[in-house]
Amino acid sequence: MGVNSRGLALSSNFALQPNCEVVTICDVDTRAAEKCITTIDGIQKSKPKNQPDFRKALEDKDMDALVIAAPDHWHAPAAILASKAGKHVYLEKPCSHNPHEGELLVAVAAKYKNVVQMGNQRRSWPNVKSAIQDIKDGAIGRPYFAKGWYTNNRATIGIGKTAPVPTWLNYDLWQGPAPRRAYKDNVIHYNWHWFWHWGTGEALNNGTHMLDLMRWGLDVTYPNKVTSLGGRYRYKDDWKPRYPGYQPDLSQ
Repeated sequence: MGVNSRGLALSSNFALQPNCEVVTICDVDTRAAEKCITTIDGIQKSKPKNQPDFRKALEDKDMDALVIAAPDHWHAPAAILASKAGKHVYLEKPCSHNPHEGELLVAVAAKYKNVVQMGNQRRSWPNVKSAIQDIKDGAIGRPYFAKGWYTNNRATIGIGKTAPVPTWLNYDLWQGPAPRRAYKDNVIHYNWHWFWHWGTGEALNNGTHMLDLMRWGLDVTYPNKVTSLGGRYRYKDDWKPRYPGYQPDLSQ
């Protein structure tokens, strides 16, 4: 589900596995779906079905798992629907658009007893696993402080204009569980990351990986305090530096 970029890489990898067959491709972008189907057909020598609506794909009794690489606002809802349909789930990070959805997903996985794996690929990288084990074995003593960062000189996303929905896009299905908004020409396919309506910003786009590595190396669970600083200083564009109207709960 979702093969414009990350999903194309995932489906190609799954198709290479000797015990796996990619049976269906789901994407609201007809161009992305056609490209992915052609690619997978060339790898596994069997052509996947083209089903734009993943909910209909879940009706296939012979399908074992759903791989989700759609935008963040679809992650938890799609994983929950797949779990209810009796499918296992491989879910790209972040596992949910917000903490409450994550709690719902955990509860659903416990209820239906299926496997839900979130894609923190660094957990599988041999050199990273070896380094973490060295830390746990005391190579640097007791780890008590970790620092991570992500650097990207991203260009401005500009000011979007309301425009007709492209013929190749099912925008209604793309919006899915999110409240409806008019189509703008600077959101799809990547810049949705920078709108809280659909995305989760750089904190969960790339920060997920850094935070996971630090928690893993320090062997800790969850924080009891979070401090967030920063802003949008370089460009004046549509990128949302904070959630409008959000007020943190300081009572805890």
